[in-house]
Amino acid sequence: MEKCEKAEFFEKISVFLEVRVKIPLGGVAFFDSGVGGLTVLNACANRFSGEKFYYYGDNERAPYGNLPPTLIRRYTDEIFQVFSRLQVKGAVIACNTVTALCVDELRAKYSFPIIGAEPAVATAAKAGGEIFVLTTRATFNSPRFRALCANVAQNYPQARLTPYSCDGLAGGIEEHIADSFYDFTRFLPCGSPRAVVLGCTHYVYIKETIKNFYGCEVYDGNEGIARRLSTALKGDFYEQKLSKIERSRDGRPPFSKAVGESGICDHFLPPNQKIRIVKEKANKRSCIKIGKSLVISGVSSKNEFFFLGSGANKNKGFYERMFVF
Repeated sequence: MEKCEKAEFFEKISVFLEVRVKIPLGGVAFFDSGVGGLTVLNACANRFSGEKFYYYGDNERAPYGNLPPTLIRRYTDEIFQVFSRLQVKGAVIACNTVTALCVDELRAKYSFPIIGAEPAVATAAKAGGEIFVLTTRATFNSPRFRALCANVAQNYPQARLTPYSCDGLAGGIEEHIADSFYDFTRFLPCGSPRAVVLGCTHYVYIKETIKNFYGCEVYDGNEGIARRLSTALKGDFYEQKLSKIERSRDGRPPFSKAVGESGICDHFLPPNQKIRIVKEKANKRSCIKIGKSLVISGVSSKNEFFFLGSGANKNKGFYERMFVF
């Protein structure tokens, strides 16, 4: 093959092209340490039409629940700096651990609405009885979670909350959720509760397994998150207008208007990081490689999705399989 022909050949088939990342600004951001927050993303996406969603999964450093609080705070702020550069109109912390440790600091630092994920203990406590609250170690030890349980116990004295740290469960779900023979129940505490509350978005994937194991009702907070996000971002783009404005469970008033403008972001990551794009002509989608991170865009009939972070490829594929674009 002649030199000029080789150059043309490699130009056509090259999958690495130096470009500047171009992602539309002003969407709604979601953050989790891995695949757990995809259940939250799906619940929220079902309430919107024609919206841009960014999902940042930090799978490489998952699970967060086993990390020291100082590291969790540092990693989380790094990711929220990305959201700030994307000029998001709102962000969802689709992780109970990060909410418990970081939400107050993030709300004080950033101007856009931030919705947190907290266990639906108040909903479960209304009927009374013993309630298992399954969490990660970091959530279990956090003052915010302890305060939430104390407040619910005071308001619903007929209920008895029993928190458990299911060490290893989030990591097991992250690695083995597609393994039909993996025994997740080995991480669950023994007992006969009247109800179970899931205090980690990863646990939602095995909700039916937990329900069958205990033979009782199991609660997660995903729909509550979706309602609070809808309230915070009410506006013309908002598909399902709520009949009344709700307050979040932690007492924070909802935001009345969105923040951020539409545009193009081409500098949302540190300038010293190398940016490459992988073109896949077969399925007409683009992958932008930034160090160890990937950004993958996908479009459904209703919304547009951008997957960021070290787990972008995994999370996009998982979202397609579980929830379908």
